Amino acid sequence: MTRTLVLVMLGCVVATAAACGKKDDSGAAPGGSGAPATPDSVTFGSGAIDAAACNALLPPALKDKIVFEKREIAVKRGRHSTTTYTVAAPKGWKQDMDAFADLKADDKGGFFSAFKVGSNCDGMCEPKDWEKIADKATFVPNMTGATVVKDVKGAGTRMLIATDTSNTKTTTVVSAWWKTGDSKYYTCVATLDESVKDAVPAFEKACSTMIVAGDD
Repeated sequence: MTRTLVLVMLGCVVATAAACGKKDDSGAAPGGSGAPATPDSVTFGSGAIDAAACNALLPPALKDKIVFEKREIAVKRGRHSTTTYTVAAPKGWKQDMDAFADLKADDKGGFFSAFKVGSNCDGMCEPKDWEKIADKATFVPNMTGATVVKDVKGAGTRMLIATDTSNTKTTTVVSAWWKTGDSKYYTCVATLDESVKDAVPAFEKACSTMIVAGDD
């Protein structure tokens, strides 16, 4: 074998090794399809998260008090556990604790107003009858002492609107989603002060779709 041929072959080996070790920054999915890799997330509800549609449902008197935006609310539990909830949520409402995706209203949103998203295992996180669990753990508590305005049940979902008639006079919008075989179910709960009760349709829209990434 000539010296020139040996050098050519060695050059091919080095080039191939370099190509194999190079990080692919193109975002292509495995398999060479060229499509971007899909994120580790799941969407609950139908349609896109549409903050503009929520704002359009606000009455004129509340448009300067509540403004929705597409927000990512991160929940951090432990050093390596982070879940991100992407929703349409009021701008300026603050998350008090990193361990919960709970937003407290600013002074314009009313003293009792809050917006919360999250998950619930109701004990051990394992597959259960989530329709029954959600009814017991999420919906019944929000119906007690309240007048039910709306209660719509679907396949793997439920939406409730109820007004407290005994204490704070708040109106609560509750949405929940679950999938057979999952180890938890997910919720979106908006509690509205009496001063902003006319924002209920906007919060119902906000609680109609949620994207969850990670595992809490």
